[in-house]
Amino acid sequence: MAKKEYVVFSGIVVLLVSVVLFLHFRNSEEEAIVDLFQADLHTVTSETDKSLNNQETFIMIDIKGAIARPGVYELKQGDRVYHAIDKAGGLLTEADEQQLNLAQLLQDEMVIYVPVQGEDVQSFQGMNSVSSQSEGKIAINQVEAGEIEQLPGIGPSKAAAIISYRDEHGPFKDINDLLNVSGIGPKSIENLEEYLIFN
Repeated sequence: MAKKEYVVFSGIVVLLVSVVLFLHFRNSEEEAIVDLFQADLHTVTSETDKSLNNQETFIMIDIKGAIARPGVYELKQGDRVYHAIDKAGGLLTEADEQQLNLAQLLQDEMVIYVPVQGEDVQSFQGMNSVSSQSEGKIAINQVEAGEIEQLPGIGPSKAAAIISYRDEHGPFKDINDLLNVSGIGPKSIENLEEYLIFN
């Protein structure tokens, strides 16, 4: 091979190697930039999700009767009656705990009355778990499974599904929210509408 041809060949080889190396390092830099961007995006998304999860909904509860510190208290959506009692300082020694449903889900603007032993709580109907019915209708956000089963077309499994959905997602806002419950369809809604109140 002539010296001139050798020089030309060597130059071509060097050029090809340079191009290959250039493309390789360029791709590596691009991949590094993409990885860095995805990592930053994941961090921002995670922080946003945490921020949204930390935004709790609060409700106001009025607790009266045989309680250490009666009054109006702010609690979190999803809290139960026993949470309200704890926040109000606990029950007095004369309180009749047997007449309370400590596991009942709290609702905004709810009044909890703690009776003393031997007290007739019927005079406080409509304020707490002692009474959850109004004018023959059932307060779907307050009653337990047994009362829900009294509704037309609702058996134990559907009543349990309603309670489970309410505990997980909070109180029903209107009749259409019940469509989100497994086993409840438009026909069931028609049958239930006149029997329910949403408070």
